[in-house]
Amino acid sequence: MPRVVRTTDARTDLKEIGRYIAQKSQSLETALRFLDRIADKCDLYASQPLMGTARPDLGPDIRVFPVDDYVVVYRPRPGGIQVLMVTHGSRDVPPILKPRL
Repeated sequence: MPRVVRTTDARTDLKEIGRYIAQKSQSLETALRFLDRIADKCDLYASQPLMGTARPDLGPDIRVFPVDDYVVVYRPRPGGIQVLMVTHGSRDVPPILKPRL
């Protein structure tokens, strides 16, 4: 089975996104449904790691895929993917990602 490995930073990103959505929507259920959508999409990309858009400008082997207004930044790994970051698509990814590599 393909594996999704989340870095500590990516896990923190997901917690912050969940909190933000729960607060904004006033619904923990809404936040959890969205986090499940991200997890499901990560599972899909883990089964086909080269499916994401290549972003060599961000670093070697870096790829991305969208989930609504958010972007998941990852690296293909043997047997799956390593999620490096999850952020809103309007944010400037390179300065956020650089210290995480």
